[in-house]
Amino acid sequence: MKTLLFCALTGGLVCLPASAHHGTSNYTGVTETVTLEGTVTEFAWSNPHVFVLFDVKDNNGTIVHWAGEMNSPGVLKNAGWSKTTLKAGDQIKVTVRPNRFGTPVGLLSRANMLVNGKPLQIGPEQ
Repeated sequence: MKTLLFCALTGGLVCLPASAHHGTSNYTGVTETVTLEGTVTEFAWSNPHVFVLFDVKDNNGTIVHWAGEMNSPGVLKNAGWSKTTLKAGDQIKVTVRPNRFGTPVGLLSRANMLVNGKPLQIGPEQ
């Protein structure tokens, strides 16, 4: 099995080995979701998974930097997405399955996503 370096969420400051073929066991179950509203800071269109980086204000007004993991660019492209579907500054409302370890990382659902107040329905959830 091929090993990759995973640097996306740390801005390249810390790189960790990651398996090339992995599941979603780091995230809560499908019924344990959180809906978040925030501002896109980056849409990282790269293999093996696309990430939406976005800022969310918590209940105390503090900005929390979230990362939403999505499918691969190939899967998203086949569903009608492109590297310009989301842009820095877009206001989003998304549902994520949060990380089991309490960090602000989640598996992002494409279903029912709102971008700038409008439904983003490009392709079916996979």
